[in-house]
Amino acid sequence: MKKILIAALFTCALVSATFADTLSDFNDSIDTFLGEINTALPDSAVIGGTWSDAYIGQLIGVPPHFGVGVAAGVTRFPTQGLIDAMDAVDVDLPVDTLVLPNFAIEGRVGGFILPFDAGIRFGMMPSTNLGGFDIGYLHYGVDARYAVIKGGLVLPKVSVGVGYYHTSGSITMPLEATALLGTLAAYAPGDTYDLDLNFATDVVEAKAQVSKSFVIVTPYAGVGVSMANSTASYDLGGLMDDSRSETVYGARAFGGLSLNLLLLKIDATGSYNFLSGNWGANVGTRIQL
Repeated sequence: MKKILIAALFTCALVSATFADTLSDFNDSIDTFLGEINTALPDSAVIGGTWSDAYIGQLIGVPPHFGVGVAAGVTRFPTQGLIDAMDAVDVDLPVDTLVLPNFAIEGRVGGFILPFDAGIRFGMMPSTNLGGFDIGYLHYGVDARYAVIKGGLVLPKVSVGVGYYHTSGSITMPLEATALLGTLAAYAPGDTYDLDLNFATDVVEAKAQVSKSFVIVTPYAGVGVSMANSTASYDLGGLMDDSRSETVYGARAFGGLSLNLLLLKIDATGSYNFLSGNWGANVGTRIQL
């Protein structure tokens, strides 16, 4: 009888230790993932809003210079921390990489007196299932650019500018992780809980851009440096939660090409952040005078 009791106590201790290790591994890995979100999110915020012309001209003129259009961008979310967290609880992710979309309506107007232009963009997506995840977001931003060189027959257009961008949203996935949740008193066996990831970033970016039009095409390139305040958090069915905030710095190069068909312009832009190692891509179409 004593041997049975000792064996039972040893088994309980072993199970408790296993649950504790699982909980610790999950917490460490999910915290790493929250940091990855904070680092990558500013790249999603700044990928849009780049128009091929480094400077579009004056609003007061003949014709007046302004434009409006739509754009769609994507940036990659590193997921190693999330993969490790799911491995800790024996759950397979439906995808290896998370790609965050960014759809927006954009507008830009030329300045007056001084050679500058200003842009605005806004986009949102209600929670939508993409690759096994429910993803939703809100995005908006404003920027202004000053023309250092207005450009002409020979010279390119060169501008410097500053912008503010905000992106927030959520990623939700169902999680069946008895190995983890079984340690929690509120856990009901057989129930499925949602892992809710919430994120937000506010970014200020200074950038310089050069462009040169050749009849129907306009190549362009630029660099930008940014500072962002990012916050990411998770909630697991009301049973577990945590958050992480940090200041993130970025240094990126971007460039692309636009096809100019009378008043219609079609842009394609690529971007790479040297500090985060993250990439982004954006395509847009607009009517521009």
